[in-house]
Amino acid sequence: MKRGDCFGLSPSQRHKVYMLTFEKLVEGFRGLGVEEGDTMLVHSSYKSLGEVDGGPQTVIRALEVVLGAEGTLIMPTFNFDFNKGAAWDVRTTPSKMGALTELVRLDPRAKRVFHPFYSFAILGKHAEALGSLRYKSAYERDSVFGKLRDLDAKIMVIGLSYTNSMTFFHHIEQMEGVDYRFLKQFMGEVTDENGNTYTDTFEMLVRDIDKGVVTEVDPMGALMEEAGVIQSARIGDADVKLMKANEVYEFTAREMRRDPFL
Repeated sequence: MKRGDCFGLSPSQRHKVYMLTFEKLVEGFRGLGVEEGDTMLVHSSYKSLGEVDGGPQTVIRALEVVLGAEGTLIMPTFNFDFNKGAAWDVRTTPSKMGALTELVRLDPRAKRVFHPFYSFAILGKHAEALGSLRYKSAYERDSVFGKLRDLDAKIMVIGLSYTNSMTFFHHIEQMEGVDYRFLKQFMGEVTDENGNTYTDTFEMLVRDIDKGVVTEVDPMGALMEEAGVIQSARIGDADVKLMKANEVYEFTAREMRRDPFL
């Protein structure tokens, strides 16, 4: 329905016409290239979509429907307070990655990856296998980031810049080796799914501040768009991107060899 077709409707009815519906979300995700059976990591800004009929739960429901019974939805539930000395509890520490991620974390069906910086809440076919992963180095080959490659997964970005979403680039940096980041260990208190609390050490590839390193990956995103590695669509008010993890890895590794500081 076009805006000019809304005369005669009440204000509340007109308001509802302009809201993003479940059906429009499903149509948009499918049109972008999400298929049944996909494993997909979603970075998201819920607010970027505009008003959604039914709220954040509608977006999650649409993603699940599009992925189907054989699909897997992976949401980042990152929280970096552990780096500052705070305890981390896999059962209760909230996600700081937005409304959609917290909604999935709280879903009783979800499995959460045990890592105090880079945890994920997962629904669907591979939830049990991915949720049971145990590793110390945030971006290592056996991390969720590495498993995205093994599962030929896709990455979706809803309404965010690449700099504010594409953590997968750091996995590539660790795997390929860069001289502007180094592995740093963080020790602190963690609590597992059974309520056991203990002190443990985890590792992250961090930028070398002394070298003036700034994380800015939008240039790589722009190159991938030009090369057709990334598909884009407008869904509601949001610019939504979709890409295959393996294609991102191959393209980025090649471009990093050409220009190590890109």
